Amino acid sequence: MVVGSDSKVKIRKLRKGDAKKAGQFRERNIAWMWKNYLMGVYPKEAYAFEVWHWSEASLMERLKDPEFFGIMAECEGEICGILAGMVYGKSGFAMVNWIAVAPEHQHEGIGIKLMSAMEEHVAKRGCHKVSLHTLPALVPAVRLYMKFGLLPEAFLRQQWWGADFILMSKWIGKYRKH
Repeated sequence: MVVGSDSKVKIRKLRKGDAKKAGQFRERNIAWMWKNYLMGVYPKEAYAFEVWHWSEASLMERLKDPEFFGIMAECEGEICGILAGMVYGKSGFAMVNWIAVAPEHQHEGIGIKLMSAMEEHVAKRGCHKVSLHTLPALVPAVRLYMKFGLLPEAFLRQQWWGADFILMSKWIGKYRKH
């Protein structure tokens, strides 16, 4: 796992002691995303599920799983971004379950730093491909993913909660095209 910093942002592994603040961070960020991009696209019931699914208790359980990984960005000692995902055994495949950057820190390169740390981590774990699901309405997120090299692989009509999603993927490791 990459652990790095510059004058403003420190990237490090998510730890058990971070679970409470990480859960609160996720709750604030899903509320912001829902209000700014997803209202009318992603049902309120789905929003409530997302908050529960990434709560402190849920994160504590996930952190026990050796397949789970979490990467955190800190700005002046506060969480300003988180990426969480899973490596699926020795399959060579990893999935980013969620990534969020605090609204006040977007467009500062934090998302790319989190994605780069994730790619290094999953490559070391033997992965050749990483994927994620996103909602088409999250245009800034789709732009970030494409900037990072993830490409749309599938359009998933009414995948979850009746909402459309895009499956985006990137080949890494020995299969990566240079």
